[in-house]
Amino acid sequence: MNRRTLLFMPGNNPGMLINGDVLGADTVIFDLEDAVALDEKDAARLLVRNALNTLEFTESEIAVRINPIDSPYWEADLEEIVPAQPDAIVIPKASTEAVPLVEGRILELKKKHGISKQIVTLLLVESAMGILDIQNICKSSTLFDGLLLGAEDLSSDMGIKRTKGSGEIQYARNVLATAAHAYKVDGIDTPYTDVKDMEGLVEDTRYAKSIGLNGRLLINPRQVDAVHEVLSPTEEEIEEAQAILYEAEQAREKGLGVFSYRGKMVDLPVIKRAEQTMESAKKWGLLR
Repeated sequence: MNRRTLLFMPGNNPGMLINGDVLGADTVIFDLEDAVALDEKDAARLLVRNALNTLEFTESEIAVRINPIDSPYWEADLEEIVPAQPDAIVIPKASTEAVPLVEGRILELKKKHGISKQIVTLLLVESAMGILDIQNICKSSTLFDGLLLGAEDLSSDMGIKRTKGSGEIQYARNVLATAAHAYKVDGIDTPYTDVKDMEGLVEDTRYAKSIGLNGRLLINPRQVDAVHEVLSPTEEEIEEAQAILYEAEQAREKGLGVFSYRGKMVDLPVIKRAEQTMESAKKWGLLR
């Protein structure tokens, strides 16, 4: 679980495609869906393909959000994008129909073009049925590495308004977080759409972290640093994880299965959390 920030970038904007890798996000999502007008779909698809084929992306994972299967564009998206070998494909409107269909086509195209690189899928859940059926959606996939929440489309599907407090999506957030942990993939929260409200972004992201979501979709590069700060381990958390792992090693040498640390019992789940904290800290260069 290593995606803290996933930044959407319009696939029809050459300047943004060129600069996508230097904005600091863990993942950049080149968008062929909502950010692109209908009369620009073909041009955006070719721009993204050319960017993947000619630019060297070294700082961020590169994903592409294709169009949904109820559109006339998704197959052409895959035919151009898969041979260019992105790191991931975002499947919008994830369902038990859409996921196997898209993933099957990805595998066919990989075979056709002799591609050995792993291309994972990120499943964007954005409907009431998607939330209710999330376990079956996960079971229908063989390639997914993350669950993403699309609250704007979800709210529209339910006929409700999005509010600053986000109480209307609390259930959906909890369901998605639980499913992500059950299947050991990233659980990615919906975008915070008020790009000027950094305080609100931080507060809302802290809540997302508290219920088990480990990443966030972003719509503006200015949001990257704030979300990284919230979702990265703090110095105190890193120091505590180091101490727990040291004490765990000492306990193992003594043949102890559990031990006490600062007056609290430490068992295997606590040790695993400490290991995850250290893995994240190493990945993100937070260790001194």
